[in-house]
Amino acid sequence: MTNKKYFFIGIGGIGMSSIAQYLHEKENIILGYDASENKSIKILLKKGIDVINKLSLKSIPDYMKKDDVIVVYTPAIPDDNIFLKYFRKNGNNQIYKRSEMLGEISKQSKCIAVAGTHGKTTTCAIISHLFHSSGIHFKAFIGGIMKCFDSNFINTGNDYIIVEADEYDRSFLNLNPNYAVITSIESDHLDIYGDLKSLVESFQSFTNNVKDVLITDAEIDIDKDFSFSIKSDSDYYVNNINILENEIRFDLKTPNNFYSNISANIIGLHNLKNVLAALSIIDQIEEIDIQNLLPFLSNFKGIERRMDIYKLENKVVIDDYAHHPTEIESVLNTIQTNYKNKSKAVVFHLDVMDGVFVPNISFGMPIVSSIRKMTTKPLDVHLMITQPEKYIDKFIEIGSDILTVHIEATSKMDNILDKIARSRIKSGIAINPNTPISKLKNYIEKIDLVCLMGVHAGFGGQKFIVNTFDRLVELQKLIKIKNSSALIEID
Repeated sequence: MTNKKYFFIGIGGIGMSSIAQYLHEKENIILGYDASENKSIKILLKKGIDVINKLSLKSIPDYMKKDDVIVVYTPAIPDDNIFLKYFRKNGNNQIYKRSEMLGEISKQSKCIAVAGTHGKTTTCAIISHLFHSSGIHFKAFIGGIMKCFDSNFINTGNDYIIVEADEYDRSFLNLNPNYAVITSIESDHLDIYGDLKSLVESFQSFTNNVKDVLITDAEIDIDKDFSFSIKSDSDYYVNNINILENEIRFDLKTPNNFYSNISANIIGLHNLKNVLAALSIIDQIEEIDIQNLLPFLSNFKGIERRMDIYKLENKVVIDDYAHHPTEIESVLNTIQTNYKNKSKAVVFHLDVMDGVFVPNISFGMPIVSSIRKMTTKPLDVHLMITQPEKYIDKFIEIGSDILTVHIEATSKMDNILDKIARSRIKSGIAINPNTPISKLKNYIEKIDLVCLMGVHAGFGGQKFIVNTFDRLVELQKLIKIKNSSALIEID
């Protein structure tokens, strides 16, 4: 995998960008396409990797259109993508899915794979942190940006490779790890699997690929070598749990040893479970003495957007990427436990994306419904979808408190606002950066909220558009002229 040319379609994806960095360090020529300008893109550009953002064949230099170019794409890329269609039609290029390329890379060292519906990224990060702190030589492909490295790719040597075994699109079946741990199995990616049974069967197929040791959460009904649990006695088990404001202390029982008063720089029992998953799989590697690694848990800095805590005067703001119902519940439980004496979040702002009105797909009605069951706080549901009038009744029915609709997404805004008004919930209109504020003048008296977009809807990692402040002043004038009581929200 040296001195070759690679073209990445969707290079800004967290899994794609780490592979691109690896191949770049192997002295390959890398070019990638991505429409977004997220943190991963910034990391790639800083390392000297070229990225194009125009969906045009003219954007690709001639030397990257030749038969010797190896193409890597993410399953998030549709089949009608012009780059993918071009190389497929050419017929002479090697074309790999991201997971296939990662599978090839993982064969080059002893592979440690972390699988599970949730917990993969944090568990991988903990293993990577412990390895790095103790001087173990390894490479890691992380599904998030580790704060201590400001990167999702770590390379200190060739003894081990740490990877996330992603169940999406059955990607993890391209891996044949030496060691694997499964953190959880719950309903997810049902657009791929159809039902939980098919998902479990796919995990079972993955376990058949594990060469040496498989460890799973004790509640997972899959044949395993060892189990772990923070709830009940297992092969790997924690007790005497002491939850402090910024750390958790605990005792650890392994099949052969007992360790007391361990300190981990984490909050939340879900993260304690991730710590235990990491420690259990490391303990099964003969060459590593887990006792030497335990002290380093106290300075684990975590991953961006995983329980990120910001303090503003007497307020605490917590940012977390949680998007599965169980993950959201874990975050909320942690907040309740660690901040008992503080009032909690006033509003949940939920972005619903359909992949049509905006290029990305987020969550839909099931997630909104799940959050509704967990909290009585207001749910501000921001619909970034086409033909929102078709779905208003359903979003009202599942418990939305505020429904915000893009003015660019419908020609039936009056009908939508009337329907929302009859339901006695609050209404909002979102307006994109390039849409004139004057488009709101016929509606401003009818709505409770204006969501003024400070970035282009549906793309991650953008810079705030500075002229949003000028638009804010213009909007305030319109509200005053119309004697409206609409609140302003900047997204």
